[in-house]
Amino acid sequence: MCHRPSCWIIVLLLVPYVVAEDSTQIRVGIIGLDTSHAIHFPRIMNDPESKGEFANCRVVAAYPPGSPDIASSVSRVPEYTQQIEEMGIEIVTSIEDLLERVDAVLLETNDGRPHLEQALPCFRAGKRIFIDKPLAASLVDVLAIFAAAEKYNVPTFCSSSLRFGATTQEVRQGLVGEVRECWAQSPASLEKTHPDLYWYGIHGVESLFTVMGTGCISVRRGTYDGEKIEVVGKWRNERTGTFREGQGYRGMATGEKGESPVGSYDGYEPLVVEIAEFFRTGQVPVEPKETIEVYAFMSAADESKNNGGSEVTLQSIIEEAQSQVPQRLAELEGDG
Repeated sequence: MCHRPSCWIIVLLLVPYVVAEDSTQIRVGIIGLDTSHAIHFPRIMNDPESKGEFANCRVVAAYPPGSPDIASSVSRVPEYTQQIEEMGIEIVTSIEDLLERVDAVLLETNDGRPHLEQALPCFRAGKRIFIDKPLAASLVDVLAIFAAAEKYNVPTFCSSSLRFGATTQEVRQGLVGEVRECWAQSPASLEKTHPDLYWYGIHGVESLFTVMGTGCISVRRGTYDGEKIEVVGKWRNERTGTFREGQGYRGMATGEKGESPVGSYDGYEPLVVEIAEFFRTGQVPVEPKETIEVYAFMSAADESKNNGGSEVTLQSIIEEAQSQVPQRLAELEGDG
C-alpha cells in the first residue's frame, strides 16, 4: 500500500467520483402500454449489456391504461402489460404512483387526446418527459403542452424515430448544402379521432422537417397516384417540401451540392439514445418551435383538404389554435 501523500490525494479524489457516478441512476416510468414502443424502448434501455447513454437509465415502472374507443389500444394493453411484467418492471395503478417511483417519464399512450392531461402531473412533479407521437390530437393541445412545460420549467420533446435516420441527419448537417427541394414518403393510415397525418403520416412529415427545418409558410393538399395523400409546402426563400403517402419510408433531398436519399427507418435505438441523453442532461434534441411547425403543417393539410385543396398558411393555423390555449389549460388546471 502506498503511504505517500500524493497517493492519498488520488484516493480521496476518486471516492467522491465513484459515489457520484452511482448516484446518476435514472429511473424511468412509462405511461401507456398500447404501442409497441412501450415494449421496444425498455428492452433497449434495460438491456444488461447496454452501455453509454443507457448504462444508468432503466425503466422501473409502468402505468398501463390505453383508450377504450380505439380498437388497437384495447387489444394491446393486456398483452403488453404481461410483457412488461415479464421484464421485471413494476405495474402501478395511477400516474401519481408512477411519479413517486421515477425520475423521468416515457409518455407512450398511443392516443394523442389524453397526452396533455397525462403530461400535466409530470410537469408539476418536475419530471423530464418524452412524449411519443402523436404529441396530441389537436394543435391547441400541442401548443398547450409546450406552454405548460414552460410554466413549470420542465423540458419535454416529441419525435418520430424517423428523424434520426442516418442519411436524414447527414443532410440536416449540410451534406448537400442548403436543401432547395425535398420529398419524403411514409404510410399514412388514418384514425378518425385525429387529424389525418397525426396518426401515421407524422413519420414522413418528421423526416421532411428534419431536412427542411423551420420556415414553412403554407401548404396545399392534394392527391397523387389515385387517392394517395400529397401535401406540398412552401418554405421561405422559394424552397419546397412535399409529403407523400406510400409504402415504406424514403425520400430525396436536393441541395446546392447535389442530392441525397433521406427518410429511411434505421430502427428505434437512435431515438432511444436521444431520449436517454435528454433524461440525463435536460437538453432537448428537437426544439419546440420545430415540433409546433410540424403539427401546424399537418393541421393546415386538413384545413386545405376541407377547403378543396386551397392554400393554407401555417401562421393562420397557429394563431387560431393559440387563442384557445389559455382556456384549455385553465380547464385542466382547475382555473376555468
